[in-house]
Amino acid sequence: MRLAITLLGLFCCGGFLWADDKADKKPDEKKEAAFDAAKLVGKWKIKQGHKMGDEIEKDRLSSEITITKDEIHIPAGPEEKFIMSYKLNTKKTPIEIDMEIKDGPVKEGKAAGIIELKGDELKLCYNPFGERPTKFESTTGNAAFYFVLARASK
Repeated sequence: MRLAITLLGLFCCGGFLWADDKADKKPDEKKEAAFDAAKLVGKWKIKQGHKMGDEIEKDRLSSEITITKDEIHIPAGPEEKFIMSYKLNTKKTPIEIDMEIKDGPVKEGKAAGIIELKGDELKLCYNPFGERPTKFESTTGNAAFYFVLARASK
């Protein structure tokens, strides 16, 4: 009987100690901060690019891309440029981007993609022909375009 009471006491006290221990724990403070879309705004240089699994030649990647709070401007030759609106879904991981051509050599088109911003490096992977990519890769199977951009010097 004495053993049963001792075990019951240890169990109850241990339960209170365990519950108390849980109450003292703070939420993980190392969680990533919410995505700040304002950090996309600026001028970007393309470091590397792939189209449907093939690497794009470096001389075709020399353009400077400008991102505003709601548009992306991409040169399309010496006199023309594409202007695309974009919307972000920052609740998804990776962050989803939906782009729509507003002006340029081609007057309409949409693409679903994903982005990742780490410091001064921006990854953009999108599919102008079908489903949104789920990984930052370009293959013949997924028909995605994948670019790594670096923030241009100020």
